[in-house]
Amino acid sequence: MGKSALDAKTLFLKNEHKAFTLTKEQRTMVTDMRDSRKALAAISAYLKATYGLTGDKKQNKLKLQSRGFIFSDNIVRYTYSGKVAMIWELSERDRLNAIEIMEPLNTHIHGREYHHRVGQIGLDIGMEYAKMNTIIGKLFSDKYSYAGQVLNLTVRELYAFVINNMNALRQVCREAMAANLAQGSLVPAMVSEKPFYFPHSVSFTYDITSKVQTESVKNVYQGYLLSAEPRSSSEKKFEKFCENCSAVEWFYKNGDKGEEYFSIVYRDNGKKQKLFYPDYILSVGGETWIVETKGGFDRTGASEDIDVFSPKKFEVLRAYLEKHALKGGFVRFDKQSEELCICTEAYSDDIHSEAWKLLSDIFKK
Repeated sequence: MGKSALDAKTLFLKNEHKAFTLTKEQRTMVTDMRDSRKALAAISAYLKATYGLTGDKKQNKLKLQSRGFIFSDNIVRYTYSGKVAMIWELSERDRLNAIEIMEPLNTHIHGREYHHRVGQIGLDIGMEYAKMNTIIGKLFSDKYSYAGQVLNLTVRELYAFVINNMNALRQVCREAMAANLAQGSLVPAMVSEKPFYFPHSVSFTYDITSKVQTESVKNVYQGYLLSAEPRSSSEKKFEKFCENCSAVEWFYKNGDKGEEYFSIVYRDNGKKQKLFYPDYILSVGGETWIVETKGGFDRTGASEDIDVFSPKKFEVLRAYLEKHALKGGFVRFDKQSEELCICTEAYSDDIHSEAWKLLSDIFKK
């Protein structure tokens, strides 16, 4: 595995943390289905809100065109020309010249490609092909009549539109499932609650080549190293903060999938149940906190968080904390101040808003 290889060992839970418990939420199998009508409404609402679309389909086409969507009678392919030393290097690849190749639309050949692309879009949001195809049709095809329709393309135009705008449509559908346009409340009966305990042993991976091989005193596992990998930059900064913060008694790094880890159920705009695994559980001044770390803010204040579901996850975490009388929030690193910041009351992508506080001001004795 070369330079990417990690060392591994088994860690055991310290005795004083074996009795700690929380209530975790899990999905119910019966309700783990997406509502295609809700998904359709969410995608339509997202398109209109994001691109300023209305009932005027000719104007909608112009607006989408101005935002990079391709409308053509042909299938547009891209190839590159030029010379580079290593094609996988981004800086080298940027020196190549992108060349458009127009491929005449063939409904037989490209019909199969269209259906394949629709299936891929559906897979991204957990929607079966037939329902995804209907959603695409109701949004963009003249064969359907739907109040939230944004385009009225012919069959040939629809094939070309979907094939040429595959990546853009995938992004639209993913973001529409997370957007705060059709937030639905999570019915308690749809959630299965079970007791959560820290696993008595875990498989721990770390980077043996790191110059920092400090053993964490405050982690709930004996032998936990601050060279733990894989970890995001935000996670590494947060763990070092906890280790050096006198108000933090102990911390636990949660897993990101699996029944043995702590999870909270939330629902996207298509009513599909999803599991949220907050990054950390910790004790601060004798109180239990649940914290999720996210990508930070660059020196201009622009967000570096790539998780489109962050606002929904924040709201479901906040509801969980209120229900169980706990504390918590989202932590992000601000590159302008070189400080970790936390929001606990309301989620914001503006680091300069009152929602964000210095973590050092919140975690103190």
